[in-house]
Amino acid sequence: MRLPQSLSVTRLLDRRDIVLPNSNSSDGVLQVRAPSERDAVESARHSLRQLATYAVMILADGATLAFAMGLAFTVCGLGTGFDPVMMFWLSAGVMFASFVMLGLYPGIGITPAVEIRQTTMVVSVVMSAFAAATLLHARDPWALLHVAVVWMTLLVSMPVSRGMARWLLAKTSWWGAPTVIFGAGETGVSIYESLRDNPTWGLRPIGIVDDSIRSEAASQGYLGRTSEVPDLVREFGVTWCVVAMPDRPREEILKLVDDYAGMIPHTLVVPDLAGLPSLWTGATDCGGFPGLRLKERLLMPLPRISKRFVDIALTLAVIVMCAPLMILLAVIVKLTSRGPVFYGQQRLGLHGKPFKAWKFRTMVPNADAILEEYLEKHEELREEWERDHKLKKDPRVTLVGRFLRKTSLDELPQVWNVLTGEMSLVGPRPIVQAEADRYGDCFGLYLRVRPGITGLWQVSGRNNTTYEERVQLDGYYVRNWSPWLDFCILLSTIRVVLLREGAF
Repeated sequence: MRLPQSLSVTRLLDRRDIVLPNSNSSDGVLQVRAPSERDAVESARHSLRQLATYAVMILADGATLAFAMGLAFTVCGLGTGFDPVMMFWLSAGVMFASFVMLGLYPGIGITPAVEIRQTTMVVSVVMSAFAAATLLHARDPWALLHVAVVWMTLLVSMPVSRGMARWLLAKTSWWGAPTVIFGAGETGVSIYESLRDNPTWGLRPIGIVDDSIRSEAASQGYLGRTSEVPDLVREFGVTWCVVAMPDRPREEILKLVDDYAGMIPHTLVVPDLAGLPSLWTGATDCGGFPGLRLKERLLMPLPRISKRFVDIALTLAVIVMCAPLMILLAVIVKLTSRGPVFYGQQRLGLHGKPFKAWKFRTMVPNADAILEEYLEKHEELREEWERDHKLKKDPRVTLVGRFLRKTSLDELPQVWNVLTGEMSLVGPRPIVQAEADRYGDCFGLYLRVRPGITGLWQVSGRNNTTYEERVQLDGYYVRNWSPWLDFCILLSTIRVVLLREGAF
């Protein structure tokens, strides 16, 4: 990566408001001069950017609340015992104050699943209070329905509106928290690339600093030594940093945090714990030592029961809404090609139990023989097939089948697998026995959950990702599973299906 002109080493060392420590100093103490007028201007500019971010997110939440209440009053009428203006401002005040305390304004560094969990909790508490007030004081018996409509609308629309707001903000040059990465090793470079490629997280990396200069990091955003951090803080208003040096001694990391990371408000320290759950891991004190509390949600009865309940409820709703479409697709498949309407393939399920995953048939009869004949004529495609078990131009797929696959409608019959408990709405994609070896150490993780109609792989690029990346995504899902992650994936699936991302 080419070094931005605004971050050139010459410009950094030409600054007059700070004297950096060096090997020739007698005490190695950082000497800082009085802030200049330019510093005050830069500080005011960074503060305005942060306030603008707050304002956009508050407006998005306010518009969502107004939409939910407007819909409820339209459906149920105004005779509910509540003044709509009073209800709006009271709800908005409590919700916005709670969001501030939970860090949802501006929501920097919060993953979508955590954001959904926190907004759901706040909305449920506020609407529960209104429901209780309705039962006690409202004169209209339909008032409780009004509260329920607002409640359900907010649960669905608020994650969507906040996601859209983040997506729009990420396209601007001013939104996000400037972030410095400490560590030019493999971990630091990976984090830098992840943050750079996912601007909606709100952490915008300006580069990597490390005293151990490595040539391989020069093209990955490497800026220089850690002694340049004070100038980066002044120049860009850095408010977050990530210490990604899992291979360094504890004493070196402690000194780094004390000397440089301590001048940045938010610090994330990445320990050498790759492979452990990360999404729901919390810090705790353990006899005076910092510890990480891990929750194995797959062993908790309530989350598992809630997942099964949601599977059944949403699947029944899908069947009711999509029954005419499924009948129409079945007729089209039958009339346009020879063979049965449905196709069932043996797959591995929970604990390795085999089952038949059902789909609308998308291939011609005698598909295996046609594939082998095709690969013999096009040996250059055999590697693609052996690597991904997929072909972008598969000769076996019918014309209608291509449309079904492109729109993911071929998987609608799997709602039957969900009802029978063989699959879930969300989970790793079901695999055949031949793919088990490709999962390696992650195969045990795959067997711990039911396969899903949709999953993290489908909303993270699908066929545009490699098989190894698919395995890593499945492993991440199992380690970090929760109902909130499922809800996040379901919402993302709607976007992916509508935009046909990664499907062929």
